[in-house]
Amino acid sequence: MAETDSSAADIAGVRRRATIGVIGAGYVGLVAAACFAELGHDVTCVDVDAPRVAMLRRGVLPLHEPGLVDLVRRHLGRSLRFTTDAVAAVAGASFIFLCVPTPDRGDGSPDTCFLDRALAGLLPACAPGTTIVMKSTVPPGTGDLVAAAARHAGARGIRVVANPEFLSQGTAVRDFLRPDRIVIGADDACAAAAVGRLYAPLEARVIYCSRRAAEMAKYAANALLATRISLMNEIAQVCDAMGVDVAEVAQIAGADRRIGSGHLRPGIGWGGSCLPKDLRALTATARTHACDHALLDAVAAQNEAQRRRVVQTLLGAASSPGGGRVCVLGLTFKPGTDDVRESPAIAIARELLRAGVDVVAHDPMDPAADGRCDELGRVRDPYEAAHGADAVLVATDWALYAALDWRRMRAVMRGRTVVDGRNCLEPLRMRALGFTYVSFGRAATAWGPGSGLADVAAAEAAL
Repeated sequence: MAETDSSAADIAGVRRRATIGVIGAGYVGLVAAACFAELGHDVTCVDVDAPRVAMLRRGVLPLHEPGLVDLVRRHLGRSLRFTTDAVAAVAGASFIFLCVPTPDRGDGSPDTCFLDRALAGLLPACAPGTTIVMKSTVPPGTGDLVAAAARHAGARGIRVVANPEFLSQGTAVRDFLRPDRIVIGADDACAAAAVGRLYAPLEARVIYCSRRAAEMAKYAANALLATRISLMNEIAQVCDAMGVDVAEVAQIAGADRRIGSGHLRPGIGWGGSCLPKDLRALTATARTHACDHALLDAVAAQNEAQRRRVVQTLLGAASSPGGGRVCVLGLTFKPGTDDVRESPAIAIARELLRAGVDVVAHDPMDPAADGRCDELGRVRDPYEAAHGADAVLVATDWALYAALDWRRMRAVMRGRTVVDGRNCLEPLRMRALGFTYVSFGRAATAWGPGSGLADVAAAEAAL
């Protein structure tokens, strides 16, 4: 059903400088709040976590995201404020962005309790004509429920718009300010246009669609990304069996404009705060509506199988008398972030611990405060982490690890196995140093990076 009608005058009334309330000061909320302030809007960011808000008021961020601290400090106290008072923030805002978490319930379906609590607190305070914008990743149809809740609460003239985020951790600020696309889903054209005007300074491509399509698009995008990685991990196995370099295969396939080069690198699998959760949520949605989800199941199963293969390789290398020892380099699920949620590195480390292997880890972000890492031995020096290790797993492709003195690493290790979980090291060099080097789809690599092109160039020059 269409939302409450809005007049064209509503759009004209949306000034270039809008008043925005952002509910939630996590990754998405903080990035959205700081970037909207950068675009010239007045922003109040609300969070129920008082210590977190106190930190933010001092310009101290509770998370690592390149470029974000600079934006926050630039606008703090002027066009960007932080508070625990949701009612005060909502009362003066024309737009309310919902950026609350929607975690997995345990059965794959998303838990919208944080969204429900936020709505219960803000709807009575919303002025007529307020636009509620959902950036949280939610099941298709959630916007309809929000609109119904507004009507039930007696909030008059509330418009509900879906505006999913497509941010990657480590590049979130850049992704927001230089987006591939901005998706705005609404059943009210004027509400959609009003939200679109908030992004006008970016001069980015804006895709307007139905609210449910916008909600579904986020799940579909992450499912496609997960599928590409899982597929490339299977292709890498065939490449190893056939003596083919998967990097060459990925380069050729990615050159096809219908495919593109992103997410074609094999490794230890995908993780993080979005892909696993959203794939499970999409599968749960398909199951709820009696739709086939065999392919989605296969994508997740392949990811789990990839981790088990890594664990078995490491267990084989760490079967030393008196107990094995494995060094894990990298705990965050990707470089450029301090996030270890559903990190493949931690999942693999836990399997090794359960098998009785001693695990010592290093990560440049040193996520020691995160309870997900408590059972792992952690040190601040990668060479110390490798001391006495039977095997090393490069689990996160931080540039630091490719630049290590691997001759020194070999000297401090007890064993010689290196599992390059991100294909970020040079196979020929590692083998020349005496390592038993394991990567994905590069078992028969004969050329180092770029050397093949150099050979071809030399041959062409000789013709």
